[in-house]
Amino acid sequence: MNTPAHTMEVWKFGGTSVATPERIREIVGLVRQEPGRRVVVVSALGGVTDQLLRGIDAALARSDAHRDVLTDLRARHDATVEALTDGDERERLQATLAPIWDELGELLDGVYLLRECTRRTRDAILATGERLSVPIVAAAFRAADTPATALDARSLIQTDGAFGEAEVQFGPTEARIREQFETLYAETPEAHVMVVTGFIAATAEGVTTTLGRSGSDYTATILARALQAERVVIWTDVDGVLSADPRLVDAAFPLERLSYREAAEMAYFGAKVLHPRTMRPVEASGIPLLIKNTMNPDAPGTLVTAEAVPTDRRVKAISTIRDVAVVMLEGRGLLGVPGTAARTFDALADRSINVLMISQASSEQSICTVVRRSEAEAAVDALEHAFRHELAQGDVSRVYALPDCAVVSAVGDQMRHMPGLAGRMFATLGRSGVNVLAIAQGAAETNISAVVRDADVKAAVDALHEAFPLRRTRAHLCVIGTGVVGSTLLDILQHQAPRLLDDLRLHLRLVGVTNSRRMRWDPSGLPLDTVLDALDQRGEPADLDDLVERLTASRLERLLVVDATASSDVARRYPELLEQGIGIVTPNKRANTLDMGFYHRLREAAARSEVSYRYEATVMAGLPVILTVRDLLRSGDTIERIEGVFSGTLAYLFRRLAEGASFSEAVREARAGGYTEPDPRDDLGGEDVARKLMILAREIGLEVERDDVRVEPLVPFAMMDGPVDAFMEQVDTLDAAWAERVAAAADDGKRLQYIGRVVDGRCRVGVEAIGPDSPFFALQGTDNAVLFTSERYRDNPLVVQGPGAGPAVTAAGILADLIKAAQLMP
Repeated sequence: MNTPAHTMEVWKFGGTSVATPERIREIVGLVRQEPGRRVVVVSALGGVTDQLLRGIDAALARSDAHRDVLTDLRARHDATVEALTDGDERERLQATLAPIWDELGELLDGVYLLRECTRRTRDAILATGERLSVPIVAAAFRAADTPATALDARSLIQTDGAFGEAEVQFGPTEARIREQFETLYAETPEAHVMVVTGFIAATAEGVTTTLGRSGSDYTATILARALQAERVVIWTDVDGVLSADPRLVDAAFPLERLSYREAAEMAYFGAKVLHPRTMRPVEASGIPLLIKNTMNPDAPGTLVTAEAVPTDRRVKAISTIRDVAVVMLEGRGLLGVPGTAARTFDALADRSINVLMISQASSEQSICTVVRRSEAEAAVDALEHAFRHELAQGDVSRVYALPDCAVVSAVGDQMRHMPGLAGRMFATLGRSGVNVLAIAQGAAETNISAVVRDADVKAAVDALHEAFPLRRTRAHLCVIGTGVVGSTLLDILQHQAPRLLDDLRLHLRLVGVTNSRRMRWDPSGLPLDTVLDALDQRGEPADLDDLVERLTASRLERLLVVDATASSDVARRYPELLEQGIGIVTPNKRANTLDMGFYHRLREAAARSEVSYRYEATVMAGLPVILTVRDLLRSGDTIERIEGVFSGTLAYLFRRLAEGASFSEAVREARAGGYTEPDPRDDLGGEDVARKLMILAREIGLEVERDDVRVEPLVPFAMMDGPVDAFMEQVDTLDAAWAERVAAAADDGKRLQYIGRVVDGRCRVGVEAIGPDSPFFALQGTDNAVLFTSERYRDNPLVVQGPGAGPAVTAAGILADLIKAAQLMP
């Protein structure tokens, strides 16, 4: 840690850090390797406090099991002593611990006999955990040739008599600490380690008290303030303060720096590593607080100081308080009545009920308080009593509790400088289907809090953590169709996912995948690298109705469906999905080429929804054809003619024919290369090109039905029906006719090409013999080209040209649409 020599620091080690002899040796090693004076605050051995609580419960139940608890505890501590010491050191240590064991036995027997355990007795019993661990840890230092003294904090920290969570009296406490340590340091060298009990203290009369949850951390900062230490180091079992509860968010990460205020907010709103009181002593003195991991000491940890280093993350963390209830006080008679909130607080304070959060409607007709779930019934009773007259008169209509709630908070010092943060927070929750029951924001704007149902807390925290601390846009993805294009898309996604995260801050989470036989669905995410294997091995039977129901009921934010099929059944579900806020990205041409009635319903659904409907890959794979049409129209241009080679499959086919291949040979090559539709006759019959032409015609405003498109097929109508395999066996019969047609064009210095045209509102698709003066003559491979003649581009048409077939370019076009759709969704 590179601590300068001759410094004085207070280090605290929690129960997990001293759970075993091996870990105690590790903390001895950590302290020994650093120069300067060290005050080491130690908790009870890991799990001991819980065992003591079980002993109390057993004694109250008069089951005699408290003696078994005592026996187990003693055996564990004796084993630890045996492992860490020997000889005279062991004998002295056992003599030190013996009266503590006797006292603990007497206390538990007293609870057993009296059948009660007062808060004072409970504190005395729980204090024995630290009273036992500190002499053992001090002995472990001495066994490692490091001088150490065990100190009982009851002689150092003075409190009031509020047993269970005593209030520290800082004046006499600091005087005691300074006096004792001045004497100790005057008599000991710098390397001498002072090992102090955490968690426990005493009243002025010497009665044992405890400091409550995270009391050992509090002990450390109290000592640091009194001794004016350079730093406090809290050693725990995590790498620092995390950006969210790791039980709720897998991607939670340690925060490098926090301000005292941020740390206090996070501690109040559920961060288990810290307690709000822990910061008070060091904040007043400006002493840095460092949280480190005993099991991973090389991790940098989290440093808490007066001012956090500014970062581009205005929201540092998402914190939660679980097991709370919302207590509502409602009534029109509250309108304009002064003192209602004060009476609410007073009523709850009289019952010692802590209010975690309060929210009041601007109309003043309701007051919402958030309390611990265990105190909800008492809170309702207290308010009903306090407002009994108003209830009788009808001024207060009712007092009731909403159990099973949670508080979710966004925390960060820089939030005040981020306009619209609250709106973004609630929009994120809304997209995730999380209903907000109440909200609160302090004037300092260090946190914004929302109350949600506990059942929604994981979805809420996960979504907010992605949006704020990670600064990522997350979209959920369901892929329908795992044929050549769908599987290629999944493969590209697997390889591109890291880049999308790093460069675009975009997280595409696959939650569903289906083909015609099997489907898988998991809202928490499916692994891209194994999903297809798992689909075959563990997928459930495919059911489109069931899948649509899951999609619409999932409440996942930014949910996108990729339809990589050629199915009309899937396409007909688009309006339903769009109406439910589910975006669609597709290369499936069916939806945009069904009857005009359906087409208008689809467009209306897309316009009403706040989600994306993108289908760039329906025309010429990944080329920006639809985008070009829309940009021309949006900029005020008028498209007069559309002409093009729209099928990469047929472009490839006619290129191979020109090179001397037979028709059947070219068809089989195109199919093997993945250039054709699943049924090659969709290409050879001209239907694929007809649909593309219809899509473009409708984009420019033409009311075009399929019967309005004149199509010249490449195969006889008699061969268009029947199984695909049967067709492939018969395709050789077409070779002679096509060879003759190719030769006739070549004799005129031309070549054949399959061209679609929209001219004067009419659509036509067919084979044309074109010469070198045609822009379509020199197309290579699977290249497509489309010419737009418009008012602006009349003399020199606008050309879009490039590969128009193949699973890779189609999948790439789909991914481009996916990225845009995810980024544009609110």
